[in-house]
Amino acid sequence: MIMKKTLLLASCLLLLASSAWARIYIPVDQPSDKLFPIAVTELVGLDGMRGSKLTEKVPDIIKNDLTISGYFQVIPDSAFLDASEALTSDTINFAKWTALEAGGLVKGSIKRKGGEYTVQLKLFDPYSAQLLVGKQYTSNEKNLRSVAHRFSDDIMEALTGKRGIFNTKIAYTAMSGRGNKPIYVMDVDGENNFRVTPDSSINLGPSWSPDGSMLTFASYKKGNPEIFFVNLGNGNMRQLTNNKNTNITPAFLTNNLIYYASSLGYSTELFTKSIRGGKERQLTSNSGINLAPRFSKDGGTMVYSSTLPGRLHVFRTTPEGGLGTRLTFVGVHNDSPDISPDGTKITFCGQDSGTFDIFVMNSDGSNIQRLTIDSGSNEHPRWSPDGRYIVFSSTRKEGAGIYMMRADGANQVKMSKGGGQLPDWGPWLK
Repeated sequence: MIMKKTLLLASCLLLLASSAWARIYIPVDQPSDKLFPIAVTELVGLDGMRGSKLTEKVPDIIKNDLTISGYFQVIPDSAFLDASEALTSDTINFAKWTALEAGGLVKGSIKRKGGEYTVQLKLFDPYSAQLLVGKQYTSNEKNLRSVAHRFSDDIMEALTGKRGIFNTKIAYTAMSGRGNKPIYVMDVDGENNFRVTPDSSINLGPSWSPDGSMLTFASYKKGNPEIFFVNLGNGNMRQLTNNKNTNITPAFLTNNLIYYASSLGYSTELFTKSIRGGKERQLTSNSGINLAPRFSKDGGTMVYSSTLPGRLHVFRTTPEGGLGTRLTFVGVHNDSPDISPDGTKITFCGQDSGTFDIFVMNSDGSNIQRLTIDSGSNEHPRWSPDGRYIVFSSTRKEGAGIYMMRADGANQVKMSKGGGQLPDWGPWLK
């Protein structure tokens, strides 16, 4: 599995977890203008590592993770009052950190033996002089980035009570030239891009399997769009549909069942088919266009878009199909719905004045809120596995590509280094 290949941690030893873990330092529903101040220092280089650029690499990745999270104010190194290499509660001068009003302090060390690096990382509460998290990792140089992401997740869990999302992946369709739209997978910070589709055709709308081992997508490699799925561990790619229709917007319900939209004469209906073979099963018979199925985490609810009312609107039903319940009644087109991990919210893109924007509403269609405005066209929103963030594509002036924001619309930042569209947020890596 690709996630295992991108993270070769030989060991991860929990050194200490204090009772302070029970305290919530950052309420996840706090206003976005109240950021938690935290200091992240350069690693202490041991056994010949002093002066190595790697002493800066890991903390720089952690700083960036915390910044894009939208919950932290990372204190600049130039403001530090303590340059000591002390790494324990009884040797650190915490007064110099509380003078900076640092609510958290990250310190650590790195050493090398052969081709392996041992990285020790610690999170302290300067005000109580307590160690909140301490972990030791063994990794090769290539996977030090994953070490940093894992500790960023630990910081989030220690301070918010909820696991972070920095060791997850984003799949998306890249813009690589005319007639060539490959599928890529990247880290949340836009690094470690990995090309999934080797061909030069158009490949659209990647969607993760629940266990993160596979992607399904629509591809024009055979002429008309057909549904394919790929095993990310071994690269084995297989074709699911072969009906010569227009087959689009696939999504996994389980690791074995894929749902998708397929054209039937004058209508486009929802179908499902097992990756193990067998016949496809039709789920809707509404005429018009029905597409973009997505599912609740428990598998009991399906949302999708339908032109049954005349224009595209969001509907809800069960994975068994049948006539759904209409959820949206405003806007010109409402498309690409997705259900939050806890099942309480639905995000979607809606058009009401030429361009699309991202909206969120309760799962029953009430309390619709706009999250993007006056920032280009914003489409294809997808929830993070913790429900705190939404990834989407945007054409805003800062550069077209993949963006993320907090679920309340705060801290909208670009993730991809270049252009991209149709993102999907993968599950946590094991």
